Amino acid sequence: MRYAYRLLHPRPALVVVAGHEKVNAMALAWHMPVEENKVAIAVDRENYTYELIERFKEFTLNVLSIDDAELIWKVGTTSGREMDKINEFRIELENGVKIKTPHMKNCLGYLECKVFEEVKLEEHSVFFAEIVYAKAKKFFKEVWLENARVAMHVGKRFFTTNSKYIEL
Repeated sequence: MRYAYRLLHPRPALVVVAGHEKVNAMALAWHMPVEENKVAIAVDRENYTYELIERFKEFTLNVLSIDDAELIWKVGTTSGREMDKINEFRIELENGVKIKTPHMKNCLGYLECKVFEEVKLEEHSVFFAEIVYAKAKKFFKEVWLENARVAMHVGKRFFTTNSKYIEL
């Protein structure tokens, strides 16, 4: 049962950005829409990103290309307590539109989110958040276009992307 959740993969491998003065980035595959304007994300309470989201009650979800898989892996396997990931990995940020938390400049798209509820489980907390602003920079017309090449996490060190769309 340890890897049962991987039956639900691949999933878009997003990067969550959180914080104001000191900003952190963390890879995140445990996310889902819960209504048209609301999302839920699960974050381990031992992560530095958890502390920032709990403190500021906001975050951005950044959709990256498969070309950025190595960056996604790096921000997901290092700690923001021990290093400044933004500077170390040369992540360019842009100011938020509706919130103080920035988003990644070179992302395919992003969501700005404000937390309205936290549910604590055994090790993780699920943050429910309202999407207060969203923007797709390219490869999006009501859905991600086939050539968007959105990074998706399979499990462990494996990533994939969308390949062929079938219209029904």
